[in-house]
Formats: sequence, C-alpha cells, structure tokens
Amino acid sequence: MRHPMLAALSVLGALMLSSCNSSTTPSSGPTVEVYSDMNASMLRQTTEARKGSAVEGITVVDSIKIDRVRILVRRLKLHGTDDDTAGKDIKTEPFILTFTAQQQLMTTATIPNGTYRWMKLEFHRLSNDEADRYYTNPAFADFIPPERYSVIIEGKVWTRGNAMPDTFTYRSTVTANVALKFDPPVEVTSASILRLLMRFDPAAVFVANGNILLHPLDPDSRSIIEANIKASLKALKR
Repeated sequence: MRHPMLAALSVLGALMLSSCNSSTTPSSGPTVEVYSDMNASMLRQTTEARKGSAVEGITVVDSIKIDRVRILVRRLKLHGTDDDTAGKDIKTEPFILTFTAQQQLMTTATIPNGTYRWMKLEFHRLSNDEADRYYTNPAFADFIPPERYSVIIEGKVWTRGNAMPDTFTYRSTVTANVALKFDPPVEVTSASILRLLMRFDPAAVFVANGNILLHPLDPDSRSIIEANIKASLKALKR
C-alpha cells in the first residue's frame, strides 16, 4: 500500500532494461543485474521562477547540486502479472540503494524463466530487530539513529548573494511500496541476463510548481519535498 505522501516521490527513477545471451548464465534460470545511476545533478533557478517565488511565499535558492542519494530498500521483487502479489525475489534483506554520478552494480540474483510486467521496491525504515542486527555495519550507520531514516540526500546549495555553497543533508522517514511497470513486458529465459538500470533524477526533488527550486533545509518546504520523493520511478525498455 503506497504512502500517501509519496504521490509524487522524486526519486525520479528511470529503469533501463536490456537482455542478452550468455553461455555463462546458470542453467537454473536467468540472471538479473540491478545498477544505479543518477542524472545530471546540478539544478539552477530561472529568472521567471524567482519572480514567481515571491507570490508563492517559498524560500528559494539559486542552485542545488546533488552529490549522493541513499535509499534504504527492504525488498526488491519482480512480478509476472498485474495481480501477482507474491512475485519473484531479487533482494529479500534490507540494503542501501546508492545513487551517484557513477553507475554502480547494486545486486545480482537468479530468477525463474518467464515474462515480467512490473517490479516493486519497498522503501523501508529499520525495525528494532534490524537496527540491532545492522548496528555494526557501516553501510547502515546513518539510518540507525532514533529517527530511523529511509532516504538521505546530500549535496550543496547556493543561496542568493553567496558565492560559496552550503553543504546539506536532507533526511526523510517516508515509507512506501513503489511499483514500476515494464512497457512492454520483459521476457527472460535461462540464456538471458536481465540488466536493470535504476536512475535517480534529482530535478524533481527540491522543486515546486515545476520550476521553483526549494531550499532543502527550509522547514516550510518540507511537506512539498516529502511529497516529491516518489515522483517518477519509471520502467523503460532499452
């Protein structure tokens, strides 16, 4: 069930899919590889947006640069039909999905032959048991404090009149099940490698009305930013 605040989650994530033959693929089933990538991360305010911001009453900035985005994902699944609730697991343990300017391999798994129509990501905050289990794991260190964050975005912000940027860390506790449909569906066989490129587009995270840049740490903008954190995870075949 999707979190109501995630009606527009700006995790703008495009999925790019490709399959290819490989003689090294295990005969037990196809291999799926999940990569992460981030679109251009420098956001600039337009003159028109600056004029409009006075009417909106929102604190805006000149530019924002996103350096890293980390999302705590509880589970990744592939689904064969619209009513397939069980799905096929890609990842069943919590892991950190990291987006930077460089493409990264996040995880691999073997999946059954078949046709897959959608993928589900479960954004997740650590439970008490999980926090205890991963307490000594440095990858989870920033997600274990009392607030138990699910999304952490780091970057720099340039405000009006300041030549040097301020660094910021935006922390969110949003949770949701996010469904990404493949159009057209993807068919895989035992001789296939299914490559998924999960792409984060920062352009929609700190934005209001389509073009007004918001200050990441302005409390008056937080509800807008939180509502953006889902905005457009899309599945595209490549």
